[in-house]
Amino acid sequence: MSDNTLTVTEVVNSVTVTPVNNTVTVSEVGTQGPAGATGATGATGATGATGSSGVVTVNAPITNAGTSSAANLSVSTGTTSAVGVLQLTDSTSSTSTTTAAAPNAVKTAYDYARTRTFTLPVVPSGYYLRSPSSGSQGVTPTVNRTNFNLIYISGTQSFDRVAIRTGGAFNGTASIRLGIYNNDSATGKPSTVVLDAGTVSATAANTTYQITISQSLDPGFYWLVSNVQSSATNNQLLGSPAAATEPFVNTPWVSSPGNAYFSGYGENSITGAFATASSLMTPTSIPITFLRAV
Repeated sequence: MSDNTLTVTEVVNSVTVTPVNNTVTVSEVGTQGPAGATGATGATGATGATGSSGVVTVNAPITNAGTSSAANLSVSTGTTSAVGVLQLTDSTSSTSTTTAAAPNAVKTAYDYARTRTFTLPVVPSGYYLRSPSSGSQGVTPTVNRTNFNLIYISGTQSFDRVAIRTGGAFNGTASIRLGIYNNDSATGKPSTVVLDAGTVSATAANTTYQITISQSLDPGFYWLVSNVQSSATNNQLLGSPAAATEPFVNTPWVSSPGNAYFSGYGENSITGAFATASSLMTPTSIPITFLRAV
């Protein structure tokens, strides 16, 4: 300050007071000047922490071969050492370690296992299979009765003859139908026809009559059958009486205590080709049917 002058300057709504010679002059507030220029850019701040990946995280057996913008999910194939997806199969012979058994395959294996009660050697080529019996004798079958003999096949095998043998008292001419039936594992009785081999014409006593066949059988129980469809003067055939039948493979059950094992089943009034067994009965004796192995 000089010459007794005081200057007060206000910026933005300020008042300037200028005393001159002990005089104070108050001037109007001046207008605000223009904004100043923008200052220089400040220094760059520190780098922030890295964010999480955008790729979907999955756990085995699911895999993701995609990127953060496009997922590509799949399921690994299962093995005996790793979890994963398995394809179902009906096969009962596959050795695969990357497939799983369907219920149908399990049932097939179960049904087969039920037939594997015990194991017998296969029938040597050229030998005849028949129901086991501690003895045999001449029996006279009822005309038009199908007679069923139970047999067991221990391994898949082919057969080329089915046969019957006349007894010593046979006389005349008889037409005898021969064949094979399936066994119903639920009831232990004959069920459906495997083979109707046709008929043989028997004309002499103590003679084997046979029909040429070509039949493969899987392991399990079957019924060999015969039916005298036209009668001779005497129909005697080689057969098995009830008391001679062994429970080894035949029917080891009886209708009441003290009764002998019966030798098989019969079905009356069968006059033509074989059909599914239905009205079965239990004869006291039964002709023996034979099956020759290849």
